[in-house]
This record gives sequence, structure tokens and C-alpha cells, in this order.
Amino acid sequence: MMRPLAGRLPSTRQLQCFIAVAEELNFRRAAERLHMSQPPLSRQISGLETLLRVKLFERDTQGVSLTSAGELFEHDARRVLESLNLALHNLRDAAAVDTADVRLGLTSVIDFSLVPGIRDVLQQDSLPSGIRIEEAYSKRLVERLLSGELDLALVGEIVEPGESVQARRVALDPLMVALREDHPAAARERVSFDDLGDTRLFWFPRHDNPVFHDRCERVFDAHGYVPPRRPEPDEHVTLLARVAAGDGVAFLPTSMRAASRLGVTYRPFTPELEASLTIELKLLWRTDETRAEVLDAVDVLLEAAEPSSDLRR
Repeated sequence: MMRPLAGRLPSTRQLQCFIAVAEELNFRRAAERLHMSQPPLSRQISGLETLLRVKLFERDTQGVSLTSAGELFEHDARRVLESLNLALHNLRDAAAVDTADVRLGLTSVIDFSLVPGIRDVLQQDSLPSGIRIEEAYSKRLVERLLSGELDLALVGEIVEPGESVQARRVALDPLMVALREDHPAAARERVSFDDLGDTRLFWFPRHDNPVFHDRCERVFDAHGYVPPRRPEPDEHVTLLARVAAGDGVAFLPTSMRAASRLGVTYRPFTPELEASLTIELKLLWRTDETRAEVLDAVDVLLEAAEPSSDLRR
């Protein structure tokens, strides 16, 4: 008979990190796969080795490799995670009441009431089952989807989540300029960077959405646009108040144009800039999803979406 274990056991997160590094044999790629940075991944592996009192990986200038103990542990760690995954699936199947809900995450920077098709589905409650909605930044929604805390997510542009997640485009949402109503650029039908001059720009931090942030920065560089920056306030109401006060301009998704504020006017970019500064909205769900309620919701949302259209109309 196996002796009962004493002391602390490895966490599932530690096991997931270990398996990712064991399969990739590269900490950077493993971190990208797990949607985390390298330092916390290294800490998870170090903590696991300390807990087990065994060296699992050899690290040198040639790369990363499993030790003999690591090779043995990989097999057992994989069995533990597979058994846990099976137990969760069995639990979900048994809990019929709980599985009646579909958990949908919406990126908080988009006003989905102006997204064709998707708006009608969300407002008319036409999804095939009960739906619970939460909002967060796209990065956080992807993390919750991968952890099983969400079933579906409607997000902006993100790092490709890998084979574990399916992604389909549902709409395009170009950026527009929010500026004080007496700003000289407000007299223009469409705005260029030159029209904005050296007016301060309220801009979001890169860690909120690295993919879209970097794409915008490349567009700025290509056009020689180097405005003085100010951190974008967390609250949209505060941001518009600052714009109305003349403290700067902001670039917002066109879907947010319904959020009016006295003293603020919105203008689209010139066609060339608009084409470069457009957010691609995607519907995400897990590749291994088997629940009929979730897959039915995917079908409804994709059918309602208008992939060939955008919000410029």
C-alpha cells in the first residue's frame, strides 16, 4: 500500500507550468503558451523543485532539458492533470443545473450595443440558454477562458492564444478621435495626425493590450506622430471630462460614440489612418469544449455577426 503523503502537495498551476516547460523545453515559449511572463513561470518551477527537493530541469547556454527525475515526473504529472480534468468534466455533467448557464466575457473597451448582429443577440436574449455576462480587459478575459472560469469571450486584438482556443472574427471597430469641441481639428470632417499637432494624447498602457498597442505605435512612427502623452484614466467618464477640459485628445473605438459628453466631439480619422487603426473583434471559445449550450451559443453569435462589415457606417 502507498504511504500517505506528508506536507504540502504541488498545486495544479505548478504542474501546468512544469508540463508546458517540459513540452516546449523553452521558458519563453512556455510562458507565451500559458499567457504569462517568464519571471512568474520561473518562480513556479523553482517553487516546485524546492517543494519536491528534486531538480527537474537542466538549464545552460545550450538550452533547457529534463533531468532523469524530470522525465519520470512528467509522466505522473500529466496523469494527475488528466485525472483532474476528467473529474471536472464528470462533475459538470452531473451538475445539470449549473451547466445550464453560459458564461460570456465582453471586453470593457467596446460598446457592444453598437456592434451589428451581436447587439441584437445580447439585447433580445436570443441565446439558446441562460447567459451570464461579465466585462474586463481582453487580456483578463483570455486568462479566465483558459482557466475555465468563462465559456466564451468577445475580445479585441490579442496575442494568438494557441491551439487550445478557437477564434473567429465578428466585427471591425475603427478608432476615432475624441477632442474638445473648439479644437481646430473639430472643424474637419476627417482628422489626420497633422490636424492634431502637438495636442497631448491620452493613451493606454502597453500591458493592457500589447498587440494592438504595438500596432498603433508602428502607425504613429510611420507618420511621424510623436505627441506628448498622458496616462489614460481608468474611468471612461473621467477621460471624457479631461478631454472636455482641453487636457488632451483620446483615440476611442467608434462603438463608444454613443457615450456623449458636453464639450466633446468625435471625428473619424482619414481613410488611410482609419484602415490602420481598426480593432478586430473576435469570439473565442475552448477547442475542447463539448457542452451543447456553449456550442449552440457560438453558432448563434457567429450567425448574428457580420464579419464583412464594420462600425464605420
